[in-house]
Amino acid sequence: FRGIPEQSIRVLGEATSPKRIPFRKHMTLLDLLIQVGGLTNFADGNSSVLVRMVDGKEQTYSLRLDDLVKDADITANVSLMPGDILIIAESWF
Repeated sequence: FRGIPEQSIRVLGEATSPKRIPFRKHMTLLDLLIQVGGLTNFADGNSSVLVRMVDGKEQTYSLRLDDLVKDADITANVSLMPGDILIIAESWF
């Protein structure tokens, strides 16, 4: 079914519990982070990215997960779309 986005969101990398999560209407980044148990101690949340298909092309968006989770900066929260992929970066100490 090309052209129809997958009705789930995938979380890879330094999530406490990386997994595929069913998409829900009005789902946000914060909702997703809660479902995967947050970030590991090795995560570099502010270097993480969201990968989304837009008009048949892959687009990558920078995220500020540390600001959202550790500093409660709600401006870092974003709406999600079906088929999104969240890649949580690993920090290099």
